[in-house]
Amino acid sequence: MVSKAIIRKDIIDITRSKTLLTTLIVIPIVFSVFFPLLIMGSALLFDIEKVTGSDLNMMLDKFVSVMDSSVAAYSVEQQIVYIFINYLLPTFFLLVPIITAMTVAANSFVGEKERRTLESLLLSPISIKDLYLSKIIASIIPPLFVSIISFVISGVIINALGYPIFSTLIFPSTNWIVLICCLSPMIILLVVLVNILISSKVKTYQEAQNIAGVVVLPIVALIIGQISGLFLLGVELILILSGVLLVINFVILYRISKFNDRPDLFEKQIH
Repeated sequence: MVSKAIIRKDIIDITRSKTLLTTLIVIPIVFSVFFPLLIMGSALLFDIEKVTGSDLNMMLDKFVSVMDSSVAAYSVEQQIVYIFINYLLPTFFLLVPIITAMTVAANSFVGEKERRTLESLLLSPISIKDLYLSKIIASIIPPLFVSIISFVISGVIINALGYPIFSTLIFPSTNWIVLICCLSPMIILLVVLVNILISSKVKTYQEAQNIAGVVVLPIVALIIGQISGLFLLGVELILILSGVLLVINFVILYRISKFNDRPDLFEKQIH
């Protein structure tokens, strides 16, 4: 059974850490405020149709051909904004749950060690399995909350600046809804699980972050794949990725549920 006391303590520790709190504030501002403002502001301030070349037009035609027929009726400016907002921006947005979850979870065990509270925690009557599960839940709540708030803020900016261009509200699209309801939670859980396992094996927060940084690489691949025109992050792909991550998360959770080696964890973290 999970410990509410540990969950509460971990969340309080997060709010007291300037490093963690800064990450939870700055990353959402970059990807949910600055990026939407940059995209929508550029569309409002500049005549995008005049700066589009033949290569961009060919890419637009390729993208539009696999989208809903209503997109084909848009002007070139509307098509560019629509693609950026509903396909490229969601990929960048995924960095919000990834980076925030990675930062919080990487601090779970090594943070206890650096605060000199891990020894008393390991000597408490809670089982190792319940300790891990409590740490997992405590690490999921902040990035999940931040992701939802970031989603809402992005929507307000996109709709406010997009209305003069489309004469209607364009957010949230089906892509965004599926992403925030399915893919984002699965990514948060995976990043938390992986980082907590890493945090329980290493001795410093910096070491945990360095190892866990590789989880950003798949998002970079998604960004490159879309920009190069290989694929679009549509509803089908989002659901497929969510399903794959669900299976992976289940396997990792199953392995964690079998953890019961207190001396091993004590030796890795205390000595």
